[in-house]
Amino acid sequence: MHGEMSDKIRAYAERNYVGPARRDGKTTFTIAVRDVLDFFVENEGLPRQNVPQICQALRTPRKFLNPLGLRLDSVDGPEKQQSPTVVFHYRFLKDGPRNGSETEDPSLRYDDRTSGGSPIDRLWGLLRDELAAYGGGEAFLKWLRTDPEKDRR
Repeated sequence: MHGEMSDKIRAYAERNYVGPARRDGKTTFTIAVRDVLDFFVENEGLPRQNVPQICQALRTPRKFLNPLGLRLDSVDGPEKQQSPTVVFHYRFLKDGPRNGSETEDPSLRYDDRTSGGSPIDRLWGLLRDELAAYGGGEAFLKWLRTDPEKDRR
């Protein structure tokens, strides 16, 4: 369910930000997390505390940046970069979409343990990304313990 919402967030960003910027011939564009959050809260019922999920979805190299031929140039906002006030600044790569991690600013790149290596190292990277998307381990456990049916009442 979490991955499905992240996919929706990325598709929304592609449709409403990436596509229009590319059609307009821009070389750079921005996405404000607050705008994406407001849309998903109003239209998809996403809880406001899922801001980290939006931030993670909009900076993931493998599922967002690389397939769309983007580089994340900079991030405005608080140090943890997990806030509605975050603004991502992107640049289109001249050679288009790529499969490697070279599309991302080195200061924003994952550490070497997640870029390959053993299956355990890759699993660690996936787990770390998921925990970060929820705002950390404690927030993830809280989400796991929630009852979606109770929240709808």
